[in-house]
Amino acid sequence: MNTPPPIIAGIDFSDSSPLVLRHAIHAASLLGTSVLAIHVFPSSGLAERRASGYKVADSSAIQAEGLKKLEALIGTEKLAVEIRPEVRIGRPVDTLNQVIEENQADLLLIAANDLTKKRLGSIASQCVRTAPCDVLVLRDWQGCNFTKILVCVDFSTSSGIALERAALLAQEHDAKLEIVHVMYPPEMDEWGMVLSHREESPLSYTEECNKETAERMKAFLLRHADSLAQVSYETLILESAHTATALTNHVLTNGADLVVLGTRGHSRLAGFFLGTNAERLLHDAPVSVLAVRGQ
Repeated sequence: MNTPPPIIAGIDFSDSSPLVLRHAIHAASLLGTSVLAIHVFPSSGLAERRASGYKVADSSAIQAEGLKKLEALIGTEKLAVEIRPEVRIGRPVDTLNQVIEENQADLLLIAANDLTKKRLGSIASQCVRTAPCDVLVLRDWQGCNFTKILVCVDFSTSSGIALERAALLAQEHDAKLEIVHVMYPPEMDEWGMVLSHREESPLSYTEECNKETAERMKAFLLRHADSLAQVSYETLILESAHTATALTNHVLTNGADLVVLGTRGHSRLAGFFLGTNAERLLHDAPVSVLAVRGQ
């Protein structure tokens, strides 16, 4: 039997690093795989220090010191899986993406590093946009278990993948699952302007759109009935011309500690749209986000 690829844990030695490592260990134990805990020392920092006349240790010394710190961090955790520490020097996002590709990894865990709860770190932001695998961005307050998971679906194949991942997480964490679809307001045109209809027309048109959306949700859930069989879940249809805003407002009002979002394909354009919604949620709502790449 082939061993699944390792879980990649991006470690920056911030206060959130132990949390990232614990979640990576938990995920790896469930999947029967290992953890690659990696710290990327920014090459730009070395260049700036050298340019300023500071004495800078050579690369091997920096990597050796980084490995000591990683091993010390790993030593504080109860190990249920194999953990391989690694230190590289380079541009953090590019290097993390390279490590993901080298190991054919399916999941990267990284901290949001949002000390004010409103600011997403630039590295986490770029990883959500560009990483060639699923990315779980964790809030610094997040516990080891999720209690309520929200997954946003648009009935596509890609959002089906996101739903499957969310259902599995809900089962593993014994969490409640909320399946949310954000539909474009039927009474508005594509520019956000209210459409002009006869007095009696908008209501019947709106009802027809709502009915069709409810039927599509029902059919979508039926396609994934096996995955949802062991999960406690609810469904919700919201109306908004702005998906991220609607989700953020819903999270702020009703609560959730993880939002799962999917994207279509691996292109940079697809990553941009997924990244935009995920970043807005991370900026505006106190929630962790799992960005799921489509097949």
